[in-house]
Amino acid sequence: MTLMGTGTSHGVPVIACECSVCTSSDSHDKRLRCSALIEHNNQHFLIDVGPDFRFQALKFKISRLDAVFITHSHADHLHGIDDLRIFSHKNSFAMSHDKLIAEKYPETSGEGLPIYTSERTKGYIHERFPYIFVDHDKGGGIPKLHLISIDKNTSENPLILGAAQDESEKIQVVQIPMLHGNHHTNGYVFAYVDCQGRKKGIAYLTDCNFISEESLAEVKKAGGELEHLVIDALREKEHSSHCNFLQAMGYAEKIGAKHTHFTHITHDMSHIQIQKYIDSHLSEFPNLREIVRKGGSVSPAYDGEILNA
Repeated sequence: MTLMGTGTSHGVPVIACECSVCTSSDSHDKRLRCSALIEHNNQHFLIDVGPDFRFQALKFKISRLDAVFITHSHADHLHGIDDLRIFSHKNSFAMSHDKLIAEKYPETSGEGLPIYTSERTKGYIHERFPYIFVDHDKGGGIPKLHLISIDKNTSENPLILGAAQDESEKIQVVQIPMLHGNHHTNGYVFAYVDCQGRKKGIAYLTDCNFISEESLAEVKKAGGELEHLVIDALREKEHSSHCNFLQAMGYAEKIGAKHTHFTHITHDMSHIQIQKYIDSHLSEFPNLREIVRKGGSVSPAYDGEILNA
């Protein structure tokens, strides 16, 4: 997993802000809106497609996508959706009936790029971007997207991606229901079975301030030997719809991943200051403290960080 963005909805630096974090020269303090790229057995999966997606795709040299996973419908996670057309393109009526244009700009075959999300978020996408899902007469292409509900893909019934016979070449995906204030959102666990038969995984839980005990149990069951937990941790102070640092550490304490990474971070504290804060509070979380003693970590994520499982 490559973390392509680890910032809050404003991004960091924040427009018109002259605070010490927004003017920092430390590259760790430059945060695009949250998004991540998963690569496994030459498959490429995107988590969220926010307004920074075009820049992220160029920066991280994304040349293909096999599927996209959407956590929820807020603009900072969704409103780059039109830039998916380069990966799956639908022609207008006029383009399709002009032989020269159709040959130059062929329409993507099949139903389009799979977009996995909740049934609720599917409805929001249709409402926000109706032009994507209707035939149009004029103009250029639009994204050709196939919205697929992932609501039923639990640890007992994971989504399996990849057609290879070797189980280690397939990836299992489980959705994790969470609350983001009064808004429902999905976390995701991506896992595979290695050549020794061990399940190893990464959990990505952004934009939440409540994770039920049932969802926490799902994370642990779906992830097997969970190498990485990426979790919403907006700031030190409490927030109405995001975890603060101590809440995130509390959930990480229960989940028990080898490495915990804070994401969706605002500009209140620098990367270095957040790490000092984590270190100063680690004694309050005995499980995390023991994980770190054995070689694990709890740290703020940063743009471009690569997590291997």
